[in-house]
Amino acid sequence: MDALTGGGEARRRSELEALLVLQSLPGVGPRRIRSLLSLARSATSALADVALLRAHAGGAAGDAARDPSVRDQVRRALDMADALGMETLLFTEERYPDALLHLSDPPPVLFLRGRTELLGVPGVAIVGSRRATARGRSAAHRLGSVVAGAGIPVVSGLALGIDGAAHEGALDAAGPTVAVLGRGADRAYPAGHGALFRRIVREGLVVSEFLPGTPALPHHFPRRNRILAALSRALVVVEAAERSGALISVDHALDLGVEVWAVPGPLEEPFCAGSNALLADGARPLVSISGFLREVAGAGVTEAEAPPSGPAGVVWRALEGGGRSADEVSRATGLPAGQVLAALALLEMGGRVARLPGQRFRRAG
Repeated sequence: MDALTGGGEARRRSELEALLVLQSLPGVGPRRIRSLLSLARSATSALADVALLRAHAGGAAGDAARDPSVRDQVRRALDMADALGMETLLFTEERYPDALLHLSDPPPVLFLRGRTELLGVPGVAIVGSRRATARGRSAAHRLGSVVAGAGIPVVSGLALGIDGAAHEGALDAAGPTVAVLGRGADRAYPAGHGALFRRIVREGLVVSEFLPGTPALPHHFPRRNRILAALSRALVVVEAAERSGALISVDHALDLGVEVWAVPGPLEEPFCAGSNALLADGARPLVSISGFLREVAGAGVTEAEAPPSGPAGVVWRALEGGGRSADEVSRATGLPAGQVLAALALLEMGGRVARLPGQRFRRAG
């Protein structure tokens, strides 16, 4: 279904506009677009064939396709995307992730801001409650730090609570993170995560299937969650109530064959009822971050003959000559405390650092 075999950038722009107009029509979603393209071979051709639209998407879609205001809205949104430096990726293009094509309704267009190369690296999704406890946020932050510190992207949805803590943990470890949004990629949702959003744009990757300027609506979040699950090699639920929206991500992960893990929580606590129920249903218990990392990344991540590089290398060199606490290392190196803790965890897992009494660390050997 490659609609871009020649014609250059002008042809691509025309196809991009056509895909976005199609998904703006009433009764036309990703599944219907895929069906239309199998018949018309390109979005441009499908959009021009009003009879085809009426036959396969209904009269309302055919009428809307002739409304110039729909195309004008798409063009304004694309102008906004250009002004913000967003990249677009069509599902007919080679760089589009194979994992998303395994969905029954792959997003026809992705809007990307930041390190677009991260889109091709399977990550670890970390999700959970917006109303997370301090315990849950701490676990998500530490897990995000260690996973991203090993070079594996932390994938989450930028929501309050567990999502935000996981992103922050990844960034504090100077590691990769991917935020999948339930609104346009022009701004953060929730607004209180504006600073975190801007940091991810600079240091990680923001992904959305929605036109810039599209607000966050309730039905957008299940759609966001399918992308989040598809971009991951494993999904971890840190803390979730019985009816938590994070459990929608679990359903998508199971459909895709992505392994689901859950952090055990206190018995009979409502804020852990959903995540604990996952364990009863067969999710794998995450009781050791180092063990989890070995499972999802393989032993090669923790083996290193040469001196470690990056933040881990800075921390390792700071431990020369004797034991130090994490705070002492932070002061000596100028690295944030969260980044130091993530580096120490990686070094300890790799056998490069030994933990001493009193939460002090020294080089191993």
